[in-house]
Amino acid sequence: MLYEKFEKHWKIWLWIPIILLVLSIGVILYNIQTTGSFMKRDIELMGGKSLTFEVSSANIEELKTQLPYATIHLTSGVVKNLIIEMPLDKDEKEVIDIVSKSVATNGPPTVIEIGPSIGAIFFQQAQLALILAFVFMAITVFVLFRSPVPSTIVVLAAATDIIVTVAVLSAIGVSLSMPVLAALITLIGYSVDTDLLLTSELLRGGHHEIRDGVKRAMKTGLTFTATTLVALFAMYFVSGSIIIEEIALVLIIGLIVDLPATWMANVGILRAWLERRNRKRGIA
Repeated sequence: MLYEKFEKHWKIWLWIPIILLVLSIGVILYNIQTTGSFMKRDIELMGGKSLTFEVSSANIEELKTQLPYATIHLTSGVVKNLIIEMPLDKDEKEVIDIVSKSVATNGPPTVIEIGPSIGAIFFQQAQLALILAFVFMAITVFVLFRSPVPSTIVVLAAATDIIVTVAVLSAIGVSLSMPVLAALITLIGYSVDTDLLLTSELLRGGHHEIRDGVKRAMKTGLTFTATTLVALFAMYFVSGSIIIEEIALVLIIGLIVDLPATWMANVGILRAWLERRNRKRGIA
């Protein structure tokens, strides 16, 4: 069984999420120092122009060579959209001409222009929403369990999910956009689900049921994560919408990160705390 292997070396497994968290904090601090933000921002949050073409296929590498100043995306759904983002000082007519010569497009593109001041306002509001969502989640957890140690463990596990996910997104070149921020806020709820399940299962069980409680929580939690990932992969590969793809990608990464955060870190720390509490109470 998976849990028997974990239980035998749980102190070693505990270091995996810790190392991931430390490395991720380093990535985020580097981003803040170099870009002024915890992730590279999209034009929605920084200002710029976005052109969306409906296409059958496109040679992304060739377009990147011709448009070195632009960020280019191609959705992977049945209906493909070619999205080109560029600074405000670039001429969209030149871009449209280049794309029209290289790619078979279906109709004229959709052009969106966002000023830097509007982008800055969006960024401030989005950061506030993310912080408030996390704070309200933490308050709910503390009210629910009314015990500082297990509540803190749950909140730290959720924070690990968000921090490591942001670092992974930065590493693979995903820019911070409104859909990405919305997905990060959603991830706060998703990531805390398995931690709440685990903590509730262990706190309501007797001292002799810690092992069995972890098994029950792991069986339910891993089933929940697996079924959710299947749905998210379907969203990512079939949707054809860059917004849905970005949301699905963030949640996929976050739920994968949640596996070590919950079943290595949270299980190990919570189990050690419960055993120590039982020893203080004189329970064998």
